[in-house]
Amino acid sequence: MPKLSHSIAATLLAMLQAANAEILPPGNRPLPPGYHALLHAKVTVKPGVTIDDATVVIRDGRIESVTEKGQAPDSAREWDMTGLTLYAGFIDPYVTEAKPVSTTMTQSITGAGATASGKPGFLGAPGNELDPGTSGPGSGLSTMKPEHDVAAAFSPKPDTHEALRAQGFTAAVLTPASGIIRGQSALISLGQGSPNRLVIRPHLFQHIVFDTKASKADEYPKSLMGVIAAIRQTLSDAQHYNDIWAYHEANADTSKRPAYNKSLDTLQAVLKEGQTVVIEPGSVLMVDKAMRLAGEFGIQPVIVATGHEWRRPDLVKANATRFIVPINFPKAPNMPSDSDWERVSLDQLRAWDWSPENPALLRKNGLEIALTTHGLKDKKSFRENLAKVIERGLPKHDALAALTTTPAQLAGVADQLGTIETGKLANLVVVEGDYFDPKAKLKGVWIEGRWNTLEPEKLAWIEKKEEEDNEKKDDEKPEEKKEDKPDERLARSPIGEDTVLESTAVLVRNATLWTSSKRGLLKNHDLLVVDGKIKQIGRNLQPPENAHVIDAKGKHVT
Repeated sequence: MPKLSHSIAATLLAMLQAANAEILPPGNRPLPPGYHALLHAKVTVKPGVTIDDATVVIRDGRIESVTEKGQAPDSAREWDMTGLTLYAGFIDPYVTEAKPVSTTMTQSITGAGATASGKPGFLGAPGNELDPGTSGPGSGLSTMKPEHDVAAAFSPKPDTHEALRAQGFTAAVLTPASGIIRGQSALISLGQGSPNRLVIRPHLFQHIVFDTKASKADEYPKSLMGVIAAIRQTLSDAQHYNDIWAYHEANADTSKRPAYNKSLDTLQAVLKEGQTVVIEPGSVLMVDKAMRLAGEFGIQPVIVATGHEWRRPDLVKANATRFIVPINFPKAPNMPSDSDWERVSLDQLRAWDWSPENPALLRKNGLEIALTTHGLKDKKSFRENLAKVIERGLPKHDALAALTTTPAQLAGVADQLGTIETGKLANLVVVEGDYFDPKAKLKGVWIEGRWNTLEPEKLAWIEKKEEEDNEKKDDEKPEEKKEDKPDERLARSPIGEDTVLESTAVLVRNATLWTSSKRGLLKNHDLLVVDGKIKQIGRNLQPPENAHVIDAKGKHVT
């Protein structure tokens, strides 16, 4: 009997513990906050590999396992991901406060002059070289600062990178924003916490930008030719700096100690250690110049695409390299009337039309691309623009690679980021459906095992009140007939414009008439047209009955 009593007691205790599994007795430690199990998710492990009903286990910021229909560990917090898709956290390879540079001769349709220093059409001006550069040992030009390190001043606020997280980015390459040789970037986590914890990899890339506006008012260089000459001179100086120091170290007892130059010393990482250099050339022709520059000094380049590679695909294909591709497409302006579109150049129309196809063009030429938000004033337009890129020919698996595996390889962290695999950082994007559908809702992102929701948290009574208010508004709204409205921009024939005159007589007053005859140029003259033919030219003409009168003062008729 005693044995039976003990057996019954043990059974009852086990049943009681099972019923109260969520209520831990005193003395037990709480559930580990860094231990999570994401259940029943559709997991895109990497481009081209998907598991439909997967379990992802996260422990202490890293992925512990990814299994199909797996069970959650006993002590892990369970998250039901039914109906949700998980992607590896996206990496933006070029985050900077600077605007994209332009070294192209293409002008805007406003026709504004471009003759100031540093703009297309500038023919050169004498420089005074008044600026001694930055304080301390370094370059004599303030625009040459390869020693600059963005990680040194990295101290983000909690909401600094919220716009990037809202698009699914969990890591980014923080890039210096000023100068020509701008300095070194750092790969950072877009989570929240101490800056010391957020820097994943410092001293990542060296950055060169063909920026003709980087120098100060009285400082060289001001032209594109000067910018490239200054870059070549600095790199040549860095090579010479290495040679003279090598000679001094070999002959320290007989040679004079060379001057220390922090800028040139930092560039040894590029010339001797193979540090990758990201070059922003600003135009497709300068892409070729950037590649020639890299070849001259043995540099490993990554090119920031200009958006104009479609103009010279032959140059792009010949200079096979890796590209960081912004998707900040130019927007067509609002014209007063359809006839105003006739004044827009064919080149500008092609730029508007071809920009979304640029990433697909680069991939078709066998080039690796990584997509970036660089140049977007509003980061919210990133997914809409990405949908246009896919519509214009970029396969979805290539688009996903351009957001995950390719930037991870560029940054040298493919062993930590880019895919959803065991041992990698738990950086995930959670979407209701397909990320590449702009209408699909982003629920949030996991960054190193910490959940960052993108949904505003509201109190239950506030949500209930909003639902009741919305129901009242729906009841009060009268039923409206839904009509299919045409697109705002349609290709229409000018014949159908409502501005065509129906009057049989038109009198143009006070115009300058170009007669193309012996009478030459007639100023302040009137022109009378009846039934489509010129009836009279003169001054102070009287309009016929029902004539349409046009005041053309200050205008020309030819």
